[in-house]
Amino acid sequence: MNLATALLWAWVAVHVFSGLTAFFLLLRERKREHAAHVSLTLSVAAHAAGTALLLMAPDEAAAAAAQTWMYVSGGCVFVSYAALAEVFTGRPGPGFQRLLRTMLALFAVLCAAGVFVDPALAHRIGPSRGIEAHVLGATLAIGAVGVAFGIAFLVQLGLRRGAEARLLALAVGLTLLGWVADLSSRTLEVDLPRLTSHLSSMGVMVVSYLLLNRFVQTADALARRTVELAQSTDELRHIQEALVKKEQLAAVGELSAVIAHEVRNPLAVLKTAVAGLRRETIGANDRETLLGVLDEETDRLNRLVRDLLAYARPVEPQWSRLPVRQLVDRAVDLARRDQQSLVGVEVEVEVNASGGEVIEGDPDLLERVFAHLVQNALQAMPHGGRLLVQTASTTLDAEPAMAVRFQDTGEGMDTLVRSRARDPFFTTKARGTGLGLAIVERIVKAHGGLLDLKSGEEGSEVTLTIPQGRVSVLPEQ
Repeated sequence: MNLATALLWAWVAVHVFSGLTAFFLLLRERKREHAAHVSLTLSVAAHAAGTALLLMAPDEAAAAAAQTWMYVSGGCVFVSYAALAEVFTGRPGPGFQRLLRTMLALFAVLCAAGVFVDPALAHRIGPSRGIEAHVLGATLAIGAVGVAFGIAFLVQLGLRRGAEARLLALAVGLTLLGWVADLSSRTLEVDLPRLTSHLSSMGVMVVSYLLLNRFVQTADALARRTVELAQSTDELRHIQEALVKKEQLAAVGELSAVIAHEVRNPLAVLKTAVAGLRRETIGANDRETLLGVLDEETDRLNRLVRDLLAYARPVEPQWSRLPVRQLVDRAVDLARRDQQSLVGVEVEVEVNASGGEVIEGDPDLLERVFAHLVQNALQAMPHGGRLLVQTASTTLDAEPAMAVRFQDTGEGMDTLVRSRARDPFFTTKARGTGLGLAIVERIVKAHGGLLDLKSGEEGSEVTLTIPQGRVSVLPEQ
């Protein structure tokens, strides 16, 4: 093996390695430029291998096979360049590429048929260059067609602006120059080194630089975009923090206004009652009345403070296993005890024991939830009615759960009241604080459950869905 042949095999190794690298990138990113790069590197490697085999051919048949391999791989090189040019410059168009592929397929068939290379018509070009068998006229014809396509390709690239188009035109021009030089030496029977493989290898290096440069530009663009996104994230975080502070201030202002309103009225009544008690001429009956007012308003302030503390305090359930029937019965008893003046209300409890009547939760908190809902239902039926408490097995987030439904036949809620029923400090009751349902919802959420409220012109329905097992949820602050 002489130096020229060894250099060709070295190019084969370089291009195969480059093609494998591009192939792994293609598997990772599925981009057209990687596919075209794989095709180009392997085509140039095949052409260099064919040239080396031609120089090492022991007879006409081997030389003919090597020359056929060179012709077909050379056509693949130009098809690969066309695919790369479309990626970098948008030209040539799909029509030109389809024509190139069609011509390559026809050319490969004709080469296999021996039209361009025929071992029977051997023509030796120097003892040191190996044996090349060809039909001279056909070779010149296909060479001229290839040169014409190459020139047309270069013209299309030359019409495009930009560094990428110029560098790609340089790569194509180097390959075309090698092809013209080798075709001329074979036609004129001049013993010159074969240049196509070497010049096309330089063209592959130019293409590799283009792809590497595009990769670096993409990485730089991603880095800049990352910095911009980080800056935008910081700005959004600052804006969000400012909005949260404003919302907190607004909430504190609203809470202060509500508390001031709720406290001012009882204080005014207390002040009036105290002023009345200070009169020397007050009678015993009036004194008892004013003392009753003091007790009532004091209780009202106490309820307000109690509900505020309950609403502000974090909900931290103390978990234990609880029978649902026991919770419901105790809640009904407590609510009835507070509503002794309400008569004519029929309470029905239907517990689905077959589906598992035990849940896990905080007994005091859930008892307060059930009692509040029963009390609301009884207050909505001042002239009598029917309260139905039902339980049923269900699922919540694909986990076993228990649904507890409270359905009354009392006064319903209109759309506006229903939409604001869960808002803190919203109430339609003369002596309510408006925190009851908000506290109920916080307790239910602390148990990982849901609260659903439905109401119409007549009757309301509240459904609690509570997981039967302990859930991992942080208490809502």
